[in-house]
Amino acid sequence: MEQPGLSDTERRELRGLIERIRNGDCVLVLGPRVAIRANDPDRVPLDDLLASELLASLGTQGSQASLSPAYLRRAADLHYGLRQDREELELAVQDFYVREAGSTTDFHRDLAHLPFRLCISASPDSLMLTAFKEANKSPQKGYYSFRQATPARLSAPTPDRPLVYHLFGHHEDPRSLVLTEGDLIEFLVSIVRGAPPVPDEVRSILAAHTASFLFLGFGFHNWYLRVLLQVMNIYGHRSKAIAFEDKQFFEHPEHEQAVGFFSGDRLIDFRPLRWEVLARHLREAYDAGETRKPTDATSIRESPFPSAPRAFVSYASEDREAVEKLAENLEARGIRVWQDKLDLRGGDDWNRVLLSVIANRVDYVIVVQTPAMTTAVRGVFFREITAALQRQEEMGEFEGQQLRFLVPVKIGACGRLSTLNRFHEIDLGEPDGLDALVKAIEEDWQRRATLKSRPQAVA
Repeated sequence: MEQPGLSDTERRELRGLIERIRNGDCVLVLGPRVAIRANDPDRVPLDDLLASELLASLGTQGSQASLSPAYLRRAADLHYGLRQDREELELAVQDFYVREAGSTTDFHRDLAHLPFRLCISASPDSLMLTAFKEANKSPQKGYYSFRQATPARLSAPTPDRPLVYHLFGHHEDPRSLVLTEGDLIEFLVSIVRGAPPVPDEVRSILAAHTASFLFLGFGFHNWYLRVLLQVMNIYGHRSKAIAFEDKQFFEHPEHEQAVGFFSGDRLIDFRPLRWEVLARHLREAYDAGETRKPTDATSIRESPFPSAPRAFVSYASEDREAVEKLAENLEARGIRVWQDKLDLRGGDDWNRVLLSVIANRVDYVIVVQTPAMTTAVRGVFFREITAALQRQEEMGEFEGQQLRFLVPVKIGACGRLSTLNRFHEIDLGEPDGLDALVKAIEEDWQRRATLKSRPQAVA
């Protein structure tokens, strides 16, 4: 599908960007400039509206301040300096964003339509979360708190369960918000020290060599972002980052200095464009690609993004129907499944291929225990379990615990195989059984990614 108003070079870059998004490799980074009210013809950022509201609350003291245009950090400093009440400032900010909660814009809706796994937001608004929900996804919310570690448990982000991570705090926890210049310094010290750390679910995606970054309205002329992006390890990836900024960035006195800094090994390609136009182009290009449906069962099985974990399902032949249903549910949740019915080709040596798959081509083996399996006298699945146990012994450790490879589950009332007694078993008959299985794999997959991203010790 042709994208009107774009050059051939821009169309090629758009296709490349769509491919990275489709593969789950592109991190969406939203700055405060794109957080606006729906249908606001002036497109005034929420930060600026909040700054004006804080100044208005100070009466004549605020109106006499030479803060034109309104700037949130300075407005917050003035508010705190005059009132000497941090809690009052935090509640004023929280009340502002609570009033804005539940709304979103067409710009955010277009982006939510795309299969992003991770969105990093530099604003405490809920615009992207709301857009993901409207797109029938189940977004996770996370945020950094420079004062204390956040207790929220996160699972590995997927296109259906994307993570929106608020870098400068979230309004639901007003103590986490970076409001004043003093807060900014404390925030930078905390994030550089890694105390508290950015969650593994975020760090592992940022550190991946295949990761690419799409910045929208981030505000790169701000000096502290250079420190922040260095700490977050977004440089040196295979694909260059692309940043779309409004005309204010290109007219800013520090524009040339910022562009010069983000060059060479720190390359970020800056582009002027209205974000709404870009988001619409991305959605149209993605939808045009989606119309090319796969035509064979093998390609349909590959629907989860390529970097997703792949699992082998070991089962008794009597349970094939139940296992096929399990495989469909797992793939709908972002876990690829290798099944003999679809993946074995005619003429292959059955035993050789199956054992080779377990040894080299999958990331997990799920053993489906049922009455048919646990009462069987013989079965090929016994050889599969033996091969899986051998590979389990070869798995490394993460923070004192061995990584998982073999995952036993059960369906129906049955005993358990004695060879699997030392492993935690998941009952798929329980209401949350499938969720528990997916979570067990995702958490282990995240541990592996974190382990790979850590620098190797030098002898």
